[in-house]
Amino acid sequence: MSFAITPNRHLTPDEVHRYREDGVVMIKGAIDPNWLKLIETGVDKARANMSAQGRFMSRKTSGYQMDTFLWKRADEIRDAIYYGPFAHWAKQLMGSEQVRFFYDQMFVKEPGADAPTPWHQDLSFWPIRGEQITSFWIPLDRVTRESSGLMYVRGSHKWPQRFKAVSPDYVAAIIDETMDDIPDINSNPDQYDLLDWEMEPGDILMFHPLTLHGSYGNHHRTRRRRALALRWTGDDVVWAPKSKRMPVHYRHDSVVGGSLSGAAFPRILPEHVPAEREMRRFPESPSKAQLMVSLWHNVTAAARLKLRAEPLRLQQTWTTPPAALRSPSNDVRRS
Repeated sequence: MSFAITPNRHLTPDEVHRYREDGVVMIKGAIDPNWLKLIETGVDKARANMSAQGRFMSRKTSGYQMDTFLWKRADEIRDAIYYGPFAHWAKQLMGSEQVRFFYDQMFVKEPGADAPTPWHQDLSFWPIRGEQITSFWIPLDRVTRESSGLMYVRGSHKWPQRFKAVSPDYVAAIIDETMDDIPDINSNPDQYDLLDWEMEPGDILMFHPLTLHGSYGNHHRTRRRRALALRWTGDDVVWAPKSKRMPVHYRHDSVVGGSLSGAAFPRILPEHVPAEREMRRFPESPSKAQLMVSLWHNVTAAARLKLRAEPLRLQQTWTTPPAALRSPSNDVRRS
């Protein structure tokens, strides 16, 4: 049996339809206050105990913190994943019998942290392939476009292009030069149907990993923007590591071309795998050797990019949002 709690409400057919057509849906007041408090406690605990990878990811801009695999060291995040309602929603959206947890990621922008999140597709970063994948974005503070709320290009998950993985810190090691350059969406906003929402703690964004999304820096003078992303996979997802993909430094049993398995990617539905649950009892951190290999790949990739005769078009236009766009209403759809 599964220990994941049944949600207070399931997603409606209209919400599932909007997710599949638009590539993103925002659900108001979905998260029970107890689960939200558990997540907030876990995120704040992880912020005070950043991993080596997180410190590297957060190195470029003061006031902007990122980190991954929080659940490996914050029991509160682990419990929300295993016992919370989230896997049931993922199952609905993916149409999958099995739901596995892929990984988590926190994003914290302090007031005035002028650090935009470049437009990107999540799947370009990841060492997996498949259609049954979904991401949840959970804000822990009130969010507007001014305070770095996420924006999405409606329907972009159906586009044929696969775009280069441009991260907020422009990590060279994951930029696959065979992929397309991301268009500078902000310099040509009339060409795109943009979606964004004002959000409160308890609201949740659910989106497809190919939906283009990004955000301005946090231009609010007093409000932080803390958020946690949870990523989920279904039946058709396979392990597909490449040199130009995010490394996973935790133990798992996945083989190339096979389904995800093992303690790094625990099965939540229809039931837990006892051996995966047992591994939760043993703290695990990436080895220094693994981290040094990842750092070396990034340094050598950056050097190769600098030697290219024609530079990649990585930079995007991100300036202070125009005043008219700073406080969009819920379910705003602008082009």
